Amino acid sequence: GGADQKGPVFLKEPTNRIDFSNSTGAEIECKASGNPMPEIIWIRSDGTAVGDVPGLRQISSDGKLVFPPFRAEDYRQEVHAQVYACLARNQFGSIISRDVHVRAVVQQFYESEVNNEYVIRGNAAVLKCSIPSFVADFVQVVSWQDEEGQLYGSLGDQQGTDGKYLVLPSGELHIREVGPEDGYKSYQCRTKHRLTGETRLSATKGRLVITEPVGSVSPQLSGNGNQEHITLTRVPKMGSVTLMCPAQAYPVPFFRWYKFIEGTTRKQAVVLNDRVKQVSGTLIIKDAVVEDSGKYLCVVNNSVGGESVETVLTVTAPLSAKIDPPTQTVDFGRPAVFTCQYTGNPIKTVSWMKDGKAIGHSEPVLRIESVKKEDKGMYQCFVRNDQESAEASAELKLGG
Repeated sequence: GGADQKGPVFLKEPTNRIDFSNSTGAEIECKASGNPMPEIIWIRSDGTAVGDVPGLRQISSDGKLVFPPFRAEDYRQEVHAQVYACLARNQFGSIISRDVHVRAVVQQFYESEVNNEYVIRGNAAVLKCSIPSFVADFVQVVSWQDEEGQLYGSLGDQQGTDGKYLVLPSGELHIREVGPEDGYKSYQCRTKHRLTGETRLSATKGRLVITEPVGSVSPQLSGNGNQEHITLTRVPKMGSVTLMCPAQAYPVPFFRWYKFIEGTTRKQAVVLNDRVKQVSGTLIIKDAVVEDSGKYLCVVNNSVGGESVETVLTVTAPLSAKIDPPTQTVDFGRPAVFTCQYTGNPIKTVSWMKDGKAIGHSEPVLRIESVKKEDKGMYQCFVRNDQESAEASAELKLGG
């Protein structure tokens, strides 16, 4: 074969997750180059090819995987909630795209609710917007308002953290230093559905029920008192994080945040600055970086007693991979080495494929001691975690 002949390389690879509404449908594009031009085949995660399902799934002439809009009663789990991948192949080998998690969402009625929150005078209150679990992945709080329509710091405003009201990055309304006058208002949240763009107010209004302390109260954690207080929080890199320390006491308690030094039981006080703020007991980290990941401890004290809460934070960064060298020509009997270079967080597994088949190798470096005829073809390394995957490909050609 001529020197210009080569195995497939992805030009356009689908993203890890594709969510769409049944009213809009979706088209997923996959493009590869190579010489001769590779053919595109869509497969399931078990490697079997997918075909047309009339009215629900088609493969277009230019290789797109198409999901037309459909009626709610035509939803099919094996079509609309499935892991797909795109396979590109020519005579020199095959490559497979990252996993593509497709999820069609059938529009259905939902309402969010705000419940009353009980709070001891002088403490901070946190009002939650309860969103039904079946839409929780698609619905976000955009703002809060009282019964007169007065708006409270909508998300995304460059709101200061020193006012009485704050909408937390996680969507709750944080009200500090609650006094008797705060019991007269009621609050609603406004939510937005990211696939349909629809916004709506909560079906119920919540208010603060303020209790006057009788004597002293040691710090009490809200939630089940006896459970292990460890929360697991995931947030994308450069996003904003809320770490909660839901405790009340009288006299009003003092909150201190610590972070454990990785792999030890030693901890250091969290340094507060422009990026890391503490509002009452709540820690807010803006523009989170992977280094913010780790285990945090909130210690709450007043003159009567103390409590503590642990939170494990994982700041995720998108996975990506490349193989060095992207192509190499090796003579019979000589060694070949491919190195998988990857970035992202967290990374759980590394695996290798040759021409679309697993080869059972899970180290970043793949070494072939003595190249044989059947070793020529396309090599890929995949990096994965629970949420996403990424791949890179390289070609091994035979010399002389």
